[in-house]
Amino acid sequence: MNLNTETFGPIRRLLAIGGVALAGSVALSGCGILEDAASDSATDNEVSNEQVDAVADAKAGDCLPEEMISADPSIFAVECSDPTAFWTITQIEADPGLTATADGSGVEDPQAIFDLCGETVGAQVPGATWTDWSMIYDQTTYAVDYVFCVEANGVPSSEGVTPTVPANAGECTLTATTQWNFGTIDCAAGDAVITSVIDIPQAEWETADVDALAAECTGSSYYPAEDQFGRTASVFCLE
Repeated sequence: MNLNTETFGPIRRLLAIGGVALAGSVALSGCGILEDAASDSATDNEVSNEQVDAVADAKAGDCLPEEMISADPSIFAVECSDPTAFWTITQIEADPGLTATADGSGVEDPQAIFDLCGETVGAQVPGATWTDWSMIYDQTTYAVDYVFCVEANGVPSSEGVTPTVPANAGECTLTATTQWNFGTIDCAAGDAVITSVIDIPQAEWETADVDALAAECTGSSYYPAEDQFGRTASVFCLE
């Protein structure tokens, strides 16, 4: 785990939180190696040595908290009965042969993620449960140690959002969310009422003309539900 030189100090590993998929998460900028060695402070998404060791024992069916990294520096997964359990791991792979982008927000070619997690991972498909992926990578070399796929287990988020993409007129959502994914929420707590949802065929996710589709809307505004890969699987018509 450690690069045993006095100059560089310990290797630090980071979790690319929600790709990747959480809009509120800041893209990891990655400190310069000398700057990193000069500081002992941890970032919110830094993975401890103990957690990296624990990831080796993680498997499909294990659960993770909403932020995908436990506040306990000695554990990775949490018990699925734990109140903090939000995601269920569906796939996990060690040493996938991938390199993180320089900002830590993803990998250059997402096909490897689609191959592991499925082509619809992270997509805002109406009525679908939230899915996501993340990775643990070396902050200095950007080599990915682990990549894993997750699906929400149905527990409301910290903002009270049910992790299911809106699909029906009359449902409410929270557009001013810290999450990337859009879910349903009690209308008293939401900020938008859905008048209709336009479900876009998967073959058109990357090329959809959102403005043209929005002409079908009956509400006063619309919101394209674009995912982390730049694909739009649905358009929400809003009032």
